[in-house]
Amino acid sequence: MPRRSTYIPRRRQRRVLVGRRLLGRLLVIGLPTVALCSAAWLWLENVRLTRIEVVGARQADPESLRRLAAVDSGAVLFDLDPALIADRVARHPWVRTASVTRWPTGTLRIAVEERMPVVLQMSKDGRPVGYLDAEGYGLPLGQGPAADVPLLYGVRVPAHPMRPLEDEPVRMLLFALASLKEPERALISEIVRLPNGEFWLYTTPAAGQRSIPVRLGTEDFLQRLHRLVAFWHQAVLTQPNKTFALIDLRFANQIVVREQTHPSTQKSALGHE
Repeated sequence: MPRRSTYIPRRRQRRVLVGRRLLGRLLVIGLPTVALCSAAWLWLENVRLTRIEVVGARQADPESLRRLAAVDSGAVLFDLDPALIADRVARHPWVRTASVTRWPTGTLRIAVEERMPVVLQMSKDGRPVGYLDAEGYGLPLGQGPAADVPLLYGVRVPAHPMRPLEDEPVRMLLFALASLKEPERALISEIVRLPNGEFWLYTTPAAGQRSIPVRLGTEDFLQRLHRLVAFWHQAVLTQPNKTFALIDLRFANQIVVREQTHPSTQKSALGHE
């Protein structure tokens, strides 16, 4: 039988030729790349831990964070579980979040975000107990400089580092304080909780004023503190010749003040939204 000739169109011949050339190049480039990746992986499998770097710790002792990480020196670095180590470090009272990165240089990097103190809780005899953050978690006195926050008196229940205070009014007050900007929070020197549950605060002496007592009440702390800040800028700072003996924030949409211009006192009501 006569042989059949197979005709391949020119365009298809071109595609086949290009495909063969591309395959050849991939083999030439790919095989060494695979080999290089394999060698790199084998090298990484044998990298040993040589250093633990802690960043972001200001109040927390970096050495205590290393102990919480519970990692043996000389361990195979890429056998370590970053999520597990981060969870251990986050058990420190000052640590809000933690993340762990492994570097091929043999360094384990622990980055922490610390909790921000809002008040310093004081004992009955006037000694510092520890800080409280915006969520009501207890923070021990740290290794860094003392935080410039208001002093809180009259809260007897000690705070816990692993669970927030169950005292709802105190937690709401802490949240309201944390919502203020730092210069605004600096207006407040002390906060006292009376046995009846009412909160009073005392301003920081400024603008020719002595410390002014402020009746904060038992609720709506966020709105009342913002009204206090507005009143401070609109009425206190702009009237340095006036002396305020009392500021009462318990009434809706207004601030009641008692001014002291001479030994006798005079009551006046100022409406402020």
